[in-house]
Amino acid sequence: MTHIKGIDVSHWQGAIQWGKVAKDGVQFVFIKATEGTDYKKLSYFKENAPKALAAGLKVGAYHYAKFSNVKEARAEAAYFLNAVCPIALTYPLVLDLEENKKAAGKHALTDAAVAFLEAVEEAGHIAMLYTGKSFLENVLDESRLAKYPLWIARYNSILGRSTDIWQHSDSGKVDGIRTKVDLNIAYRDFSKINNSLKTGARSSASDEIPAIYVIKGGDTLSGIAKKYKTSVNSLVGLNGIEDPNKIYTGQKLKLR
Repeated sequence: MTHIKGIDVSHWQGAIQWGKVAKDGVQFVFIKATEGTDYKKLSYFKENAPKALAAGLKVGAYHYAKFSNVKEARAEAAYFLNAVCPIALTYPLVLDLEENKKAAGKHALTDAAVAFLEAVEEAGHIAMLYTGKSFLENVLDESRLAKYPLWIARYNSILGRSTDIWQHSDSGKVDGIRTKVDLNIAYRDFSKINNSLKTGARSSASDEIPAIYVIKGGDTLSGIAKKYKTSVNSLVGLNGIEDPNKIYTGQKLKLR
């Protein structure tokens, strides 16, 4: 399984030396572009995205959501797309949905999220959802968002669920950045998917690896890891396995 090291930044990180970031092993970055429909720090994305691209990083953008209904979501999506469209990004455009301050119901908030993500897709981009593990599983209707790539935040040694990108720390240190920074692991190379989308042949997670494997008699975790080009540690983390030597016939194993 692919393991790509990345970060995400906003104006809180201040000036960044992108060449040093790239030399420190970081391969991708998501940069905050907008928030709501009246963001005061638009210049940060516009200044840093070209510099990160020039340093050889794969670059995506994210929008911090404040909406509570479909109408507001569509307005925020239009604002976001207008801000990022002048730059040829190589990673997805992300909806950062992690708060529900207006106490919208699960159905209404999910409707709004889908409307935003659909607008991004209709504009020809990979649309991704960023949120917390608990928020996704309890505040949103996850089943209606299953078609979209997921970027999940959980600051723990084990994520305990499938995802496409795992934000595993909010206190990382990276050369070229003076502040603490969020650390991420991507399990798919979205730059390849972006290129496929541009030619009308978008890939999906199932093109690379199945989501679930049902354990058969004689299987071992190491054997499954080798077959699907991943690691035992990754399988342990995704599935919350306490003892890698104890797996059972018929058990469903998350592979991504």
